[in-house]
Amino acid sequence: MRRLLFIALAVVPVLVILTLPASLVIPRFDPPAALGQYGGTIWSGQARWRQAGQVPMNLEWRWTWPWRWRWEASDGVSRVTGLWRPAEGIDLAQVQGRLAIERLDLGAWLPLSPPQGLIEVNLDRARFHPDRAPELQGVAIWADARLAGVVQEDLGRIELRFEPREGAATDRQRAQIQSLMPAAVLVDGSMEFAADAYRLDLWLQASPDRPELAGQLGALGERQADGRVRLQLQGQLGLD
Repeated sequence: MRRLLFIALAVVPVLVILTLPASLVIPRFDPPAALGQYGGTIWSGQARWRQAGQVPMNLEWRWTWPWRWRWEASDGVSRVTGLWRPAEGIDLAQVQGRLAIERLDLGAWLPLSPPQGLIEVNLDRARFHPDRAPELQGVAIWADARLAGVVQEDLGRIELRFEPREGAATDRQRAQIQSLMPAAVLVDGSMEFAADAYRLDLWLQASPDRPELAGQLGALGERQADGRVRLQLQGQLGLD
């Protein structure tokens, strides 16, 4: 009888831990406000990611050895997967998949010519902390890039490559932007991230065989003497 009592005392806490509802545990770790509707347990569960003006994304996760969780976020068009481990802020690895362009604020960059296409994500690491600039390693590619509206042209494939940090004390994340293939409109520039904001310095140039596009591109930004158009934009970062 005593042995059974000892076994019960050992097993019950394990069962409690294994069946802890995600809805009780996750809110204690101060998750982003956009995350809610938790189901399952902390070891295998799901939630919903809300984004203003967008269909909520389904987020699913499951624990994997040694001490990390494999997750997937999807909505039918977008699908991104990766690994997460407990850390200060959000620490993700092996982030891969595709993301609908509408989920980014590119429309705010180019309101006269809304962008179309998908973002292909391939990041080795993505770290987010509320008091520091994001730390990103890898590339993102705007695939089947296209502008609609005042300028209606294909942009081909555009790469955004995140640069390594220049020392641990540097609280800036930079990325280089460039066209990967010939297109009617060529793009190059850079982007810099701080703790709560980003700055974009982008140059657009009509292909030599499409000189008539130069005037249309002028409606999107500052026309330069060499015929290129410069866009300098900034915005707020946030996970909500």
